[in-house]
Amino acid sequence: MVKVAAFGMGRIGGEAAYISAVNGFADELVLYDIMPEFLHAQKLDIMHARDVPISTNLSDMKDADYCIFSAGYSRSPNVKTRADLFDKNLPIAREAAELLKGFSGKLIVITNPMDVFTWYFAKHSGLDEGQVVGFGGLLDSRRFTVALSSMGIKEEGMVLGEHGENQVPLFSNLSVDVPEAVREEVLLGLRGSSMPVIKGKGGTVFGPAYHIFNMMQKIERGEEFICSLPANGAYGIDGCSIGLPAKVTRNGAKINENLQLDDWEAGKLNAAAEFLTGLCRRV
Repeated sequence: MVKVAAFGMGRIGGEAAYISAVNGFADELVLYDIMPEFLHAQKLDIMHARDVPISTNLSDMKDADYCIFSAGYSRSPNVKTRADLFDKNLPIAREAAELLKGFSGKLIVITNPMDVFTWYFAKHSGLDEGQVVGFGGLLDSRRFTVALSSMGIKEEGMVLGEHGENQVPLFSNLSVDVPEAVREEVLLGLRGSSMPVIKGKGGTVFGPAYHIFNMMQKIERGEEFICSLPANGAYGIDGCSIGLPAKVTRNGAKINENLQLDDWEAGKLNAAAEFLTGLCRRV
């Protein structure tokens, strides 16, 4: 029996809760949003899809196996980067930490800047560090895979670093050599990969929601995937959460420190860590 909670029932939180229910992953849902009428509408919409117990009582969230934290402001065409949402979303994260006191499950952080709020919940919220994991790596890696395919490279992409401008696509593990100039061009495209969706329909939904669902499945199986965690010295990084490969379970995570990065990738990862550490100091 798996109990999934969604803290924030907007586009991504609502869709992730829906996918968890209709695919049979969640045996029970707990939904929370600050807008009561909207929350009731989301609950009814899921009920009309599948027969699954749904609570909107915040206290029922405490013993959920997973809590998807997606509350707060999201990107729009006027918000240049995810990091630009820090000041608006920090008070929301702090309020959520108070409301989630006593939560015993796995917190999946979605709200941007995601890496910074993963650090906040892991280090400053009162939750155990092993309870907290940040989303982003699976989605960024999929976007990289799409970009590689457009270049005629039919291989799975991997992206480390920030879920944002300082993401680090790995080229050195591909079967073909990609020159540095082309790498920079691909990276530039990846930085803006979500904006056509945001401009065209108001925000990303399907991609993030699917990969949140996929992430919970991987955690249940104890699989390795790229996610945001406090680095705690891995790859020479400390003072921030950042996207790295890790085996994640409900009880914790173990970072894989054996990836071999070339000079371009290592430089980009260090730059990402420096940027994120600066933001994480502000929480």
